Amino acid sequence: MSASPSPGRASGSAAPWLGAVAGLQVVHLLAAATFLQDAHRLSLTGDVAGWAVGLLAVAGTLAATLSFAPGDYLRRVWGLLTLGAFLSLVSTALRSYWMHAVPDVPFASSPLLPVRMVVVVLANVSTTFALVLLARTYRQSGLEPPPSSRATVLWAVAAVSALAVGGPALVTAMGHLGQGFAATCTAVIALASTLADMTTILLVAPILRVAYMLRGGRLAWVWWAMGVSGAVWLLYDAREWLAMVLPGNPTEVVELLRTLRTSGLAMLGLAGWLQRSALATSQRESRARLAAPTG
Repeated sequence: MSASPSPGRASGSAAPWLGAVAGLQVVHLLAAATFLQDAHRLSLTGDVAGWAVGLLAVAGTLAATLSFAPGDYLRRVWGLLTLGAFLSLVSTALRSYWMHAVPDVPFASSPLLPVRMVVVVLANVSTTFALVLLARTYRQSGLEPPPSSRATVLWAVAAVSALAVGGPALVTAMGHLGQGFAATCTAVIALASTLADMTTILLVAPILRVAYMLRGGRLAWVWWAMGVSGAVWLLYDAREWLAMVLPGNPTEVVELLRTLRTSGLAMLGLAGWLQRSALATSQRESRARLAAPTG
Protein backbone atom coordinates (compact mmCIF):
# COMPACT_ATOMS: atom_id res chain seq x y z
CA MET A 1 0.00 0.00 0.00
CA SER A 2 1.41 3.36 -0.94
CA ALA A 3 1.63 6.16 1.53
CA SER A 4 -1.57 7.98 2.19
CA PRO A 5 -1.72 11.72 1.76
CA SER A 6 -0.34 13.36 4.83
CA PRO A 7 -2.77 15.26 7.00
CA GLY A 8 -2.54 18.98 6.63
CA ARG A 9 -4.82 21.92 6.28
CA ALA A 10 -8.01 20.95 4.49
CA SER A 11 -8.32 22.30 1.03
CA GLY A 12 -10.97 24.97 0.69
CA SER A 13 -11.72 23.63 -2.77
CA ALA A 14 -13.91 20.95 -1.18
CA ALA A 15 -16.54 23.48 -0.11
CA PRO A 16 -17.84 24.30 -3.62
CA TRP A 17 -18.17 20.60 -4.41
CA LEU A 18 -20.11 19.99 -1.21
CA GLY A 19 -22.32 22.91 -2.16
CA ALA A 20 -22.85 21.38 -5.60
CA VAL A 21 -23.99 18.10 -4.03
CA ALA A 22 -26.38 20.00 -1.78
CA GLY A 23 -27.63 21.88 -4.82
CA LEU A 24 -28.32 18.65 -6.71
CA GLN A 25 -30.24 17.32 -3.73
CA VAL A 26 -32.33 20.48 -3.42
CA VAL A 27 -33.13 20.54 -7.14
CA HIS A 28 -34.21 16.89 -7.11
CA LEU A 29 -36.27 17.41 -3.96
CA LEU A 30 -38.04 20.47 -5.36
CA ALA A 31 -38.71 18.73 -8.67
CA ALA A 32 -40.15 15.69 -6.90
CA ALA A 33 -42.31 17.90 -4.69
CA THR A 34 -43.60 19.72 -7.78
CA PHE A 35 -44.63 16.51 -9.56
CA LEU A 36 -46.03 14.52 -6.63
CA GLN A 37 -49.45 14.56 -8.28
CA ASP A 38 -48.07 13.61 -11.71
CA ALA A 39 -46.76 10.04 -11.63
CA HIS A 40 -45.26 10.20 -15.13
CA ARG A 41 -43.27 13.37 -14.52
CA LEU A 42 -42.25 12.13 -11.09
CA SER A 43 -40.82 9.00 -12.73
CA LEU A 44 -39.03 11.10 -15.34
CA THR A 45 -37.54 13.25 -12.59
CA GLY A 46 -36.20 10.17 -10.83
CA ASP A 47 -34.88 8.83 -14.12
CA VAL A 48 -32.94 12.01 -14.93
CA ALA A 49 -31.57 12.25 -11.40
CA GLY A 50 -30.59 8.59 -11.45
CA TRP A 51 -28.57 9.01 -14.64
CA ALA A 52 -26.93 12.23 -13.45
CA VAL A 53 -25.73 11.04 -10.06
CA GLY A 54 -25.00 7.56 -11.38
CA LEU A 55 -22.57 9.00 -13.92
CA LEU A 56 -21.05 11.25 -11.25
CA ALA A 57 -20.51 8.27 -8.94
CA VAL A 58 -18.82 6.26 -11.70
CA ALA A 59 -16.64 9.19 -12.76
CA GLY A 60 -15.55 10.02 -9.21
CA THR A 61 -14.77 6.48 -8.12
CA LEU A 62 -12.97 5.76 -11.40
CA ALA A 63 -10.85 8.89 -10.97
CA ALA A 64 -9.83 7.70 -7.51
CA THR A 65 -9.06 4.21 -8.82
CA LEU A 66 -6.79 5.48 -11.59
CA SER A 67 -4.92 7.78 -9.21
CA PHE A 68 -3.32 4.79 -7.50
CA ALA A 69 -0.67 2.55 -9.01
CA PRO A 70 -1.56 -1.01 -10.08
CA GLY A 71 -1.31 -3.36 -7.12
CA ASP A 72 -1.95 -0.61 -4.58
CA TYR A 73 -4.31 -1.59 -1.75
CA LEU A 74 -6.50 1.48 -2.22
CA ARG A 75 -6.68 0.92 -5.98
CA ARG A 76 -8.45 -2.34 -5.21
CA VAL A 77 -10.82 -0.57 -2.79
CA TRP A 78 -11.75 2.14 -5.25
CA GLY A 79 -11.89 -0.36 -8.10
CA LEU A 80 -14.59 -2.27 -6.25
CA LEU A 81 -16.44 0.97 -5.52
CA THR A 82 -16.23 1.83 -9.22
CA LEU A 83 -17.63 -1.57 -10.13
CA GLY A 84 -20.48 -1.11 -7.67
CA ALA A 85 -21.23 2.39 -9.01
CA PHE A 86 -21.14 1.12 -12.60
CA LEU A 87 -23.50 -1.77 -11.83
CA SER A 88 -25.82 0.66 -10.06
CA LEU A 89 -25.83 2.72 -13.24
CA VAL A 90 -26.63 -0.41 -15.26
CA SER A 91 -29.58 -1.00 -12.93
CA THR A 92 -30.76 2.55 -13.61
CA ALA A 93 -30.34 1.98 -17.35
CA LEU A 94 -32.49 -1.16 -17.27
CA ARG A 95 -35.34 0.62 -15.50
CA SER A 96 -34.93 3.68 -17.70
CA TYR A 97 -35.08 1.64 -20.90
CA TRP A 98 -38.23 -0.16 -19.82
CA MET A 99 -39.91 3.03 -18.63
CA HIS A 100 -39.42 4.66 -22.04
CA ALA A 101 -39.88 1.57 -24.23
CA VAL A 102 -42.95 0.10 -22.51
CA PRO A 103 -44.39 2.91 -20.38
CA ASP A 104 -47.72 1.18 -19.79
CA VAL A 105 -46.23 -1.98 -18.26
CA PRO A 106 -44.73 -1.86 -14.75
CA PHE A 107 -41.12 -2.93 -14.44
CA ALA A 108 -42.17 -5.74 -12.08
CA SER A 109 -43.72 -7.42 -15.12
CA SER A 110 -40.65 -6.89 -17.30
CA PRO A 111 -38.42 -9.74 -18.52
CA LEU A 112 -35.55 -7.46 -17.48
CA LEU A 113 -36.45 -7.89 -13.81
CA PRO A 114 -34.26 -11.00 -13.23
CA VAL A 115 -31.40 -9.28 -15.07
CA ARG A 116 -31.70 -6.29 -12.77
CA MET A 117 -31.85 -8.66 -9.80
CA VAL A 118 -28.44 -10.11 -10.70
CA VAL A 119 -27.00 -6.64 -11.37
CA VAL A 120 -28.23 -5.25 -8.05
CA VAL A 121 -26.90 -8.22 -6.09
CA LEU A 122 -23.47 -7.89 -7.71
CA ALA A 123 -23.46 -4.11 -7.16
CA ASN A 124 -24.21 -4.52 -3.47
CA VAL A 125 -21.61 -7.26 -3.02
CA SER A 126 -18.93 -5.13 -4.72
CA THR A 127 -19.74 -1.98 -2.79
CA THR A 128 -20.03 -3.72 0.56
CA PHE A 129 -16.72 -5.54 0.15
CA ALA A 130 -15.08 -2.26 -0.88
CA LEU A 131 -16.42 -0.52 2.23
CA VAL A 132 -15.15 -3.36 4.42
CA LEU A 133 -11.69 -2.87 2.92
CA LEU A 134 -12.03 0.90 3.24
CA ALA A 135 -12.94 0.68 6.92
CA ARG A 136 -9.81 -1.42 7.44
CA THR A 137 -7.59 1.07 5.61
CA TYR A 138 -6.78 3.00 8.76
CA ARG A 139 -5.27 -0.16 10.23
CA GLN A 140 -3.21 -0.74 7.11
CA SER A 141 -1.91 2.85 7.22
CA GLY A 142 -1.44 3.10 10.99
CA LEU A 143 -4.39 5.46 11.45
CA GLU A 144 -6.31 3.31 13.95
CA PRO A 145 -7.89 5.59 16.57
CA PRO A 146 -7.38 4.58 20.21
CA PRO A 147 -10.27 2.71 21.87
CA SER A 148 -12.63 4.82 23.92
CA SER A 149 -16.07 4.78 25.50
CA ARG A 150 -17.22 7.21 22.82
CA ALA A 151 -16.22 4.71 20.15
CA THR A 152 -18.17 1.98 21.92
CA VAL A 153 -21.26 4.18 22.05
CA LEU A 154 -20.85 5.01 18.36
CA TRP A 155 -20.71 1.33 17.46
CA ALA A 156 -23.78 0.63 19.62
CA VAL A 157 -25.74 3.42 17.92
CA ALA A 158 -24.70 2.11 14.50
CA ALA A 159 -25.75 -1.44 15.39
CA VAL A 160 -29.13 -0.34 16.75
CA SER A 161 -29.68 1.84 13.67
CA ALA A 162 -28.83 -1.06 11.36
CA LEU A 163 -31.28 -3.36 13.13
CA ALA A 164 -34.00 -0.72 13.24
CA VAL A 165 -33.66 0.03 9.54
CA GLY A 166 -32.90 -3.41 8.15
CA GLY A 167 -34.76 -5.79 10.44
CA PRO A 168 -38.33 -5.04 9.33
CA ALA A 169 -37.27 -4.82 5.68
CA LEU A 170 -35.57 -8.22 5.85
CA VAL A 171 -38.61 -9.84 7.43
CA THR A 172 -40.90 -8.34 4.80
CA ALA A 173 -38.65 -9.39 1.92
CA MET A 174 -38.30 -12.95 3.18
CA GLY A 175 -42.07 -13.18 3.42
CA HIS A 176 -42.32 -12.48 -0.32
CA LEU A 177 -39.92 -15.25 -1.34
CA GLY A 178 -41.65 -18.00 -3.26
CA GLN A 179 -44.79 -15.95 -3.95
CA GLY A 180 -44.37 -15.91 -7.71
CA PHE A 181 -41.39 -15.23 -9.94
CA ALA A 182 -41.67 -11.43 -9.96
CA ALA A 183 -42.25 -11.27 -6.21
CA THR A 184 -39.24 -13.50 -5.57
CA CYS A 185 -36.95 -11.42 -7.80
CA THR A 186 -38.10 -8.25 -6.08
CA ALA A 187 -37.58 -9.86 -2.69
CA VAL A 188 -34.03 -10.94 -3.59
CA ILE A 189 -33.25 -7.37 -4.67
CA ALA A 190 -34.62 -6.07 -1.38
CA LEU A 191 -32.67 -8.64 0.65
CA ALA A 192 -29.38 -7.88 -1.11
CA SER A 193 -29.86 -4.13 -0.80
CA THR A 194 -30.94 -4.26 2.84
CA LEU A 195 -28.12 -6.55 3.96
CA ALA A 196 -25.59 -4.37 2.15
CA ASP A 197 -27.07 -1.21 3.64
CA MET A 198 -27.04 -2.69 7.14
CA THR A 199 -23.35 -3.46 6.69
CA THR A 200 -22.76 0.05 5.39
CA ILE A 201 -24.47 1.52 8.43
CA LEU A 202 -22.19 -0.49 10.72
CA LEU A 203 -19.16 0.72 8.77
CA VAL A 204 -20.12 4.38 9.15
CA ALA A 205 -18.79 4.29 12.70
CA PRO A 206 -15.13 3.48 11.94
CA ILE A 207 -15.19 5.71 8.87
CA LEU A 208 -16.37 8.70 10.90
CA ARG A 209 -13.88 7.95 13.68
CA VAL A 210 -11.01 8.20 11.20
CA ALA A 211 -12.50 11.36 9.72
CA TYR A 212 -12.72 12.91 13.18
CA MET A 213 -9.12 11.99 13.95
CA LEU A 214 -7.98 13.53 10.65
CA ARG A 215 -10.14 16.66 10.91
CA GLY A 216 -8.36 19.52 9.20
CA GLY A 217 -6.40 17.23 6.89
CA ARG A 218 -6.91 16.75 3.16
CA LEU A 219 -7.60 13.05 3.58
CA ALA A 220 -10.29 13.80 6.16
CA TRP A 221 -12.59 15.13 3.44
CA VAL A 222 -12.59 11.71 1.78
CA TRP A 223 -13.64 9.97 4.98
CA TRP A 224 -16.24 12.60 5.79
CA ALA A 225 -17.77 12.26 2.32
CA MET A 226 -17.92 8.48 2.70
CA GLY A 227 -19.41 8.80 6.18
CA VAL A 228 -22.05 11.27 5.03
CA SER A 229 -22.87 9.00 2.09
CA GLY A 230 -23.46 6.12 4.49
CA ALA A 231 -25.59 8.27 6.79
CA VAL A 232 -27.72 9.41 3.85
CA TRP A 233 -28.29 5.80 2.80
CA LEU A 234 -29.37 5.15 6.39
CA LEU A 235 -32.11 7.76 6.03
CA TYR A 236 -32.98 6.44 2.57
CA ASP A 237 -33.44 2.92 3.94
CA ALA A 238 -35.56 4.25 6.79
CA ARG A 239 -37.91 6.16 4.48
CA GLU A 240 -40.88 3.84 5.02
CA TRP A 241 -41.10 4.28 8.77
CA LEU A 242 -39.84 7.86 8.71
CA ALA A 243 -42.79 8.68 6.46
CA MET A 244 -45.09 7.47 9.22
CA VAL A 245 -43.70 9.87 11.83
CA LEU A 246 -43.02 12.90 9.64
CA PRO A 247 -45.83 15.35 8.85
CA GLY A 248 -47.65 15.03 5.56
CA ASN A 249 -49.06 12.26 3.40
CA PRO A 250 -46.92 9.13 4.02
CA THR A 251 -46.96 8.15 0.34
CA GLU A 252 -45.74 11.58 -0.71
CA VAL A 253 -43.15 11.72 2.07
CA VAL A 254 -41.73 8.39 0.89
CA GLU A 255 -41.30 9.83 -2.60
CA LEU A 256 -39.55 12.89 -1.19
CA LEU A 257 -37.23 10.77 0.95
CA ARG A 258 -36.49 8.62 -2.09
CA THR A 259 -34.61 11.62 -3.52
CA LEU A 260 -31.92 11.06 -0.86
CA ARG A 261 -30.47 8.51 -3.26
CA THR A 262 -29.13 11.53 -5.14
CA SER A 263 -26.99 12.63 -2.19
CA GLY A 264 -25.89 9.09 -1.39
CA LEU A 265 -24.46 8.48 -4.86
CA ALA A 266 -23.20 12.03 -5.35
CA MET A 267 -21.25 11.93 -2.08
CA LEU A 268 -19.68 8.64 -3.17
CA GLY A 269 -18.53 10.25 -6.40
CA LEU A 270 -17.31 13.30 -4.49
CA ALA A 271 -15.30 11.09 -2.14
CA GLY A 272 -13.55 9.65 -5.18
CA TRP A 273 -12.67 13.07 -6.59
CA LEU A 274 -11.43 14.22 -3.18
CA GLN A 275 -9.29 11.09 -2.86
CA ARG A 276 -7.75 11.79 -6.26
CA SER A 277 -7.16 15.44 -5.34
CA ALA A 278 -5.60 14.58 -1.97
CA LEU A 279 -3.23 12.07 -3.54
CA ALA A 280 -2.27 14.43 -6.37
CA THR A 281 -1.52 17.22 -3.89
CA SER A 282 0.60 14.90 -1.76
CA GLN A 283 2.56 13.75 -4.80
CA ARG A 284 3.21 17.34 -5.91
CA GLU A 285 4.47 18.26 -2.46
CA SER A 286 6.74 15.21 -2.40
CA ARG A 287 8.23 16.11 -5.79
CA ALA A 288 8.73 19.70 -4.64
CA ARG A 289 10.60 18.56 -1.54
CA LEU A 290 12.82 16.27 -3.60
CA ALA A 291 13.56 19.05 -6.09
CA ALA A 292 14.33 21.63 -3.41
CA PRO A 293 18.06 22.34 -2.98
CA THR A 294 19.59 21.07 0.24
CA GLY A 295 22.48 22.30 2.29
